[in-house]
Amino acid sequence: MEGSYFYWLLWFLWIVYTFFAPKNRTRLLICLYVLLLITLSIHEITVYSFSVSLAYILMLIVSYFFVMRQRGKAFIYFAFASASLTMLYAAFHFLLLFDPVWVFTEATWLLALALLFASFALYRSFYDRLLVLTVGCCQGDFLYAFVLKQFSFPHLIGSLSFLDGWALASACLFGWQWLEQLPIYIDARFQKRAREVKT
Repeated sequence: MEGSYFYWLLWFLWIVYTFFAPKNRTRLLICLYVLLLITLSIHEITVYSFSVSLAYILMLIVSYFFVMRQRGKAFIYFAFASASLTMLYAAFHFLLLFDPVWVFTEATWLLALALLFASFALYRSFYDRLLVLTVGCCQGDFLYAFVLKQFSFPHLIGSLSFLDGWALASACLFGWQWLEQLPIYIDARFQKRAREVKT
């Protein structure tokens, strides 16, 4: 069912931040953002003959807010990086549309892995990877809808299928970040235990 990955993963993220994250402003904003995404995912509006999900608009506004905080070479590099993911996202969907035979497994997983590896190749920081992934997905879905519009094919920008792919790729990023931090956490615990034994 379309939207299943999106809803399950975002509810899980909301539960983790609500009950386990430190109580601060960041936690409040993340929880609010997640709830808004879930709520707005079923609503859409028409903008210049394009059907657009309200969740997509929220994602785009929040992402561009962080993009505009970058300056100089960092901004230029991000522009090229996000354009690369935009083309990857759109190209994947065009291949899926015109030649679906080559898709040997679920398309959502293939897309998520492709976007994940591309973000790894472009950035080292978790937050940069998540930002370029989100912007690339949003721009890619708009590009895909724009081309389809020329052939009078309807397409909802920011559909549940789009949200599934983005949520799955983002969840993989979070999982990888957790695996990277796990050895540091374990080492800190061992050192703390060793100090306790010595004292």
